[in-house]
Order: sequence, then C-alpha cells, then structure tokens
Amino acid sequence: MKAFLIKEPLEAEVVDLDIPTLSPSEVLVRVKACGICGTDIHIYEGKHLAKYPIIPGHEISGEVVATGEAVEDFKVGDRVVINPNIYCGRCYYCRKGYVHFCEKWIAIGIGRPGGYAEFVAVPEKSLHRMPNNLSFEEAALVEPIACCLRGQDLIDIRLGDRVLIYGLGPIGLIHLQLAKLRGASLIIGAEIIEKRIELGENLGADVVLNPTKDDVAKVVKELTHGRGVDVVIEATGNPKVLEEAINVLDYGGRILVFGVSPPESRVPISPFVIYRKELRLVGSFTNPLTTDRAISVLASRTIRVTPLITHKIELNEVLEYFKRIIEKEKDIVKVLVTP
Repeated sequence: MKAFLIKEPLEAEVVDLDIPTLSPSEVLVRVKACGICGTDIHIYEGKHLAKYPIIPGHEISGEVVATGEAVEDFKVGDRVVINPNIYCGRCYYCRKGYVHFCEKWIAIGIGRPGGYAEFVAVPEKSLHRMPNNLSFEEAALVEPIACCLRGQDLIDIRLGDRVLIYGLGPIGLIHLQLAKLRGASLIIGAEIIEKRIELGENLGADVVLNPTKDDVAKVVKELTHGRGVDVVIEATGNPKVLEEAINVLDYGGRILVFGVSPPESRVPISPFVIYRKELRLVGSFTNPLTTDRAISVLASRTIRVTPLITHKIELNEVLEYFKRIIEKEKDIVKVLVTP
C-alpha cells in the first residue's frame, strides 16, 4: 500500500508498505478521507511527541475491508469513523472515568500508524458507524467536532451567554456553530485572515473583528455595554491571547484554553483578577466519550463542515501542503487527504 511516512522531524515521503496484518480484535479500514490537523504538522516539525517513523493522521473515515477473527460488531462494507484515542480501560484514570488520561494511552497517527495511507488497522473498539447521509469527507471532521463538544461541555455555554472566539480556523468555526446551537446570544470572532473572517460571518458570528485593525478589547466592551463576555474560547494556540482574554471577561466568566501552545510557553496573569471576578480557566484535552454525539450533531445538519473544506489532496501532495500550512497560506482552511 501507499503511505505518507514521517521518518524523523522534517523528513517525510510517500512509501510502499505491506498492508497491515490484523490481530484477532482489529479491523482493517480502507481510508476514504483523513483531515490534516495542526498536530500532524507539529509531528512533522518535531514539536509534538511521536514515535518515529510514523504514518500520521487521526481524523479518519473509511470502509471496513477485513476483520480479525474475534471482531463481533463490524463487517466488511461498513462505513466507519475512527476514534484515534485508545485506552486500556483498566488503569487508575480509566477506572475514574478519565479515559483520556489513561496511563497506557496511545493515539492512532501519533503512537501507531495513522490515516495518511490507503489502509489502517485499528482496534474494533475504536470504530463508530457512519450514518448513510454523511459523506466520507464530512465524517473526517467527526474527531475535531468531538473534541470541541468536550471543550464546550467543560465550559458550559448557557442560553443567553455572550461568547468571544479567538481564531476562526477549522476548530474555531466548529466552536462558533456549537456555541450558536447552545443558545449564545452574542458570538464575536477574532481572526486576521480574510477568508476565515468571511466564513465566520457566513456560519453565524454576529461580529468578526480583525485584531490587526480593531481594538478587540475596546469593541467587546462596547458590544456588551461595558461588561465583557461570559465565555472566551481560545483557539489560536497563541499564549499572548490569554492575557487579553482575562480583560474581556465579565464577572463569573470562563475561558476555554483549547488551542495548543508550545509546552514552554508562559503567560503573566493576575491572580487577583481571577479571584476578584471569580473567573474560571478551563483546559480541554481530546474527545473522551463524545464521538457518537459528534456523529449525531453532524448527521442532523445542525452544523456545517463542508464550507471549511478548502482542499482535497492525494498522498503525494501531503508534504507540499504541510509546507504551505507552515507558511500560513491564506486560502487554506481545512485540507483532507484522500488516499
């Protein structure tokens, strides 16, 4: 089979490999679509812990083509979405319900071969059936939707809340639509790329500000009668955004730290302001137990992901697009690999 292999940081190519052999509890999936995520770029750059050499790709949809002898619930021909996070179910954290903190956690596309290949072998427990009304391209975005659902569950967006979202890439645009569904009365986006600003406006933002042109904090205060917003979603990974986020929150406000900052990043924050305003700072990691909900939301057509998909590419184009994404080409929003 053909696969895109990252041999070591900054060294990758398309290679010919044997089709994976299955253990009794594994399923072989013909990959139909796999999204390029920032994590994949970080693995290529050597900025994310991974087991090299690695076939990246964890936002996967496809079709079952073979099953191990112990597989019971899936058969050849089933259309499936893959939850890339594999948990042991037995360790201290799994038994507490924190499966995403599993002491033996491993992820498809990070610790074992992923979806930038014609075929991928996965545990049966990682599979979820796709409704017939979803395309494989749409279903490749189930994983990021599931992650966003987890974050919004933690931040508890309520009917009537005012929400500010920093960064309107694929994640920010999904958060925007979910916040709308949860009843946010005002959604403000902050984004510097014109294509993403336009998408934010088309997908339901009430206002989209450009931080290179607008004083975000000032405009937010004006739009909220001097009070600030109830919720900030940080979806840029830029640690400096957190400094401003503190200042645009109303009393009792919540910040969702969703963008992935470099591990060494540090931000000066006033503990007094957090204390005095009763602010909550919340992190969100992966998608524990939200995949089926993400499939339901997407299949209901209450959020749209097709407008986010700007490019569909083949395996031999992955390296080129990695470099284009690193160079921050402005016409790229979401790229799907279709092996």
